[in-house]
Amino acid sequence: MKKLMIAMLAGSIMAGVSANAQETAAKPQWTDSVKVKGDVRVRFESIDEEGRDTRDRMRYRARLGAEAKVTDEVDAAIALASGNDDPVSTNETFDNGFSSKDARIDLAYIDIHPKALDGLNAILGKMKNPFIAVNDLQWDGDLNPEGVALNLELPASETFKLLVNGGAFWVEERSSDDETMLYGAQAAAELKTDAAKITTGASFFYYDNIEGFAPIYDAEDSFGNSVTESEDGDLAYATGFEIVELFAKVGFDAGLPVELSGNYLVNQDADDNDTGYMVGIKLGKLKDVGSFDLGYSYRELEADAAVGAFADSDIGGGGSDIKGSKITAGYQLMKNLTGNLSYFISQKGVDDGTDYDRLQIDLVAKF
Repeated sequence: MKKLMIAMLAGSIMAGVSANAQETAAKPQWTDSVKVKGDVRVRFESIDEEGRDTRDRMRYRARLGAEAKVTDEVDAAIALASGNDDPVSTNETFDNGFSSKDARIDLAYIDIHPKALDGLNAILGKMKNPFIAVNDLQWDGDLNPEGVALNLELPASETFKLLVNGGAFWVEERSSDDETMLYGAQAAAELKTDAAKITTGASFFYYDNIEGFAPIYDAEDSFGNSVTESEDGDLAYATGFEIVELFAKVGFDAGLPVELSGNYLVNQDADDNDTGYMVGIKLGKLKDVGSFDLGYSYRELEADAAVGAFADSDIGGGGSDIKGSKITAGYQLMKNLTGNLSYFISQKGVDDGTDYDRLQIDLVAKF
């Protein structure tokens, strides 16, 4: 009898465990709504600047982020990245006696996309660049602005759609003075067929309360922009920024993927040194093991064509008032593991500048 009772009790427990497991399996898990991803890049870099000794260094970049589906109409994301508070770099240098390195909030935003307004995304927080950027002439790839943005897609057919982007961003908040704000608006058209994908459009960016104020991020460095200097040695922007940009990108297959891109911008608020342009070509695409890509681009960015603190941080040492070429090559070594090479041949100062060459060799692992 005891054996029978024990067997019945064990069977009841097992049945309860099985039912609970089935119930748990039926419930949605947090892993169903949250995606975690990241990457680690290790870099050797050599900088050869005219008038200075060649500088060789090792650096790394580490990023880890999570994207969550809050509801069918709301997503949220957070991400950490290595580096200090530099808005256009998440690199850390191997240095300082093996000391621990910094990690900071790189992204923190909410993305609202109501079903009633199909094609509209409203993004609030510290976000990825919400504007189409065919290259890094005006915006460094690591720049994540803070504010509110709207992205709208308006499909006209299966192959053609219109894209409208806009936003307001807090650049500098001041307790005792007016904020420096960035307002942006952009319209583009995208045509995608079996033969090619073509994107072309125009942008307008207006910085409110920037002329006469201290340089963004670093009050002692204008990153190439024209400044005035007070008797106390304080720097201030000598001009405002109302930037009009035209851009285009064309991709097609010619036995291997080919991408052509270019843009032109002018700062309507500057009296001179107010234009910039960049053109580039890319062959191939990193995808399967053994795939490769090759790229070349050339740019000229005059001193007050764009805000130097936000422009590419590599070529010419970063900022505005630079010109030069960038040569790239990439190879897919393994799944999620790539090797990349970039070489910059540039000049700090569009007119009568100093030579600035830079070599970067990267190993990148994604997960």
